[in-house]
Amino acid sequence: MPFKNGDMLLVDYSIFVKETGELVDTTAESIARQYKKYEEGRVYGPELVVVGEGRYIRGFEEAVSGVEELNKKYEVEIPPDKAYGERDPSKVRVFPARLFLKNNITPDVGKEVTINNSVGRIIAVTGGRVTVDFNHPLAGKTLKAEFTVLKKLEDAEEKIKYLIKRRVKTLDVSAVKASLKSDAGIVEVELPKDYRFSENIQITKYLISRDIVRWLEGVKEVVFVERYESAEFGGGETSESREETT
Repeated sequence: MPFKNGDMLLVDYSIFVKETGELVDTTAESIARQYKKYEEGRVYGPELVVVGEGRYIRGFEEAVSGVEELNKKYEVEIPPDKAYGERDPSKVRVFPARLFLKNNITPDVGKEVTINNSVGRIIAVTGGRVTVDFNHPLAGKTLKAEFTVLKKLEDAEEKIKYLIKRRVKTLDVSAVKASLKSDAGIVEVELPKDYRFSENIQITKYLISRDIVRWLEGVKEVVFVERYESAEFGGGETSESREETT
């Protein structure tokens, strides 16, 4: 059926390093636990893939957009040039150990460090020198993706919920309230109360709003609704509820 750019698909997937079988990412909690890659607090389940967006590695998006059947499991190998690129030897650099010690960093092999705004991993510490690899950890690796395209999203409210979910991994889409007033081009979103004071919530709302305006035609405004009920502040209780708490 191949899909076109902008189509929103719900996809279950697991991605592995072909050579070692190491799990890179998965939407299935059982697989994450099996490979000891479970992320505490993450709500596992199918993820949104927007065709042509480029949010996922190229080889995976190309495979997903070209499937022939929904609800059929596919398996594809993704070469480095369509994943995280080939390894670049020039990105392996040597620094004096004193540079790290001066910044209160113990140079241990495997530790992730940031130098001149570039993120790398320490791969060797010898004779007062520290070798840092600035290649992506998966550079040069061929990946294997197992995936199933479950459905193409058509309902606007469902699209909104999954656009939100991908920005908040701990969120259950069923807990989100979303509506689109298509005549006015206004989207209203109400997140669960637990997220009111989440770290970086304002930045998250901005990114959610940008995604919604980008991918839903005709949206002019995104409004986030917050409700504060009197019971939250100790008011509005019935005599029965007060008796239960005394």
